[in-house]
Amino acid sequence: MTISFSWEWQQAPEVRTPELAATWCRLMIEVDDIIATLVEEREHSHGVRKNLDIPTYPLAEWLALNWWKLNTPAHRPNQGEVNLVAAGSGFPWPDLALRSDRGYVWAEVRQRDRDPDFVRFLTQGRTVLDSEQCIGEIARFIDAAVRRLEDSGITGTLLQQEWSAIQGSGAEEREFCTVAVAWGFDPYDLSGEAAESILAAGQRVDDPGLLTELARAIDFDSIPAASEWLNAAAETAIVGTAAIPFIGSFLPRGSGETRPWRIGYQRARGMREFLNLSPTERAPIESLIEVSSVAENPPSNVVALVAVNQVSAGIVLGQQTDEAARRFAGARALARKATTSAIGLSLLTKGSQYSDRAERAFAAEFLAPAAGLQELLDGDYSEDSQRNVADTLGVSPWVVEHQIENQLAA
Repeated sequence: MTISFSWEWQQAPEVRTPELAATWCRLMIEVDDIIATLVEEREHSHGVRKNLDIPTYPLAEWLALNWWKLNTPAHRPNQGEVNLVAAGSGFPWPDLALRSDRGYVWAEVRQRDRDPDFVRFLTQGRTVLDSEQCIGEIARFIDAAVRRLEDSGITGTLLQQEWSAIQGSGAEEREFCTVAVAWGFDPYDLSGEAAESILAAGQRVDDPGLLTELARAIDFDSIPAASEWLNAAAETAIVGTAAIPFIGSFLPRGSGETRPWRIGYQRARGMREFLNLSPTERAPIESLIEVSSVAENPPSNVVALVAVNQVSAGIVLGQQTDEAARRFAGARALARKATTSAIGLSLLTKGSQYSDRAERAFAAEFLAPAAGLQELLDGDYSEDSQRNVADTLGVSPWVVEHQIENQLAA
């Protein structure tokens, strides 16, 4: 799933602002099969058009200013969205919102009217993009605007300064910026106190990726308490030896199918088929994922720590986690390993982002396949029958109930 920017440079002699005149173009933005720049200019003779006559400078500047937000794989639940509308500067921009999420970028295009120009954006839709492709295309767009300015003899703009700083950043600076953005800070406009707090958090949790992940689950002030469990879990984590295949990402096939649970179900069926498991067979999650535990329970909204290498995965849970919950968490970790190429430490959380929902759907279908439930229940949907089937498959009755409601009764 991809995003693309295409443009043709245009002359704009009537535009007085140098950076706007230099980057004036005919711009089209496509998100999969959605043309985000499809507009109707109702007071002009142009009718419906696929592109906008507009300068790239304001949009390139806005994307550069939000570069770290786009490149941060986890954010606080109510933050992280970058909307092209906010590029502003008096120009009509499509209502296209982007939000990064563990190797994916959630994209939503909304219809809108742009007053006072009476430009109506006609398309709407949702899709999930490959993060690497999306970020690469945005970088190409920003680069083109910067080169256009340089070719026109324009220097010293905010866009050029910002992009130069981003491209010249080292590994430690990039890590600091993504951690800051994950927790809702502007990495280039931090007070001394905020910067010290982030550095102190980094000393407590000596893994920038893990500290970024933690933003999905707890408040910033809770890091000191959470760090004790995280560090203990990281020291305890053991990655198993079972070779887990890559069975495909959670990317949908098109903008018409963006429900994460659908593709989660599909990937789980693919994994069971690979393992040659019948629909009624209990999934051998314990032989696929190494499960460890520590004495204390994880922080609020954190389910488990996941450790992944090039071959397999392991999880660390709280010691009081019951068997059904351990198996479900293990299945979520299996989903993460089987659908991404990422390695290292990450968290299973109680969040509701796209990847969270897809992983939970995978776990439910892998452990309690809808087809298997239908066969095992054999028309008896009583509580006792559901409880017996749950025991047979090693899941909680809630998982069985969820599968019945969302697949068998749907």
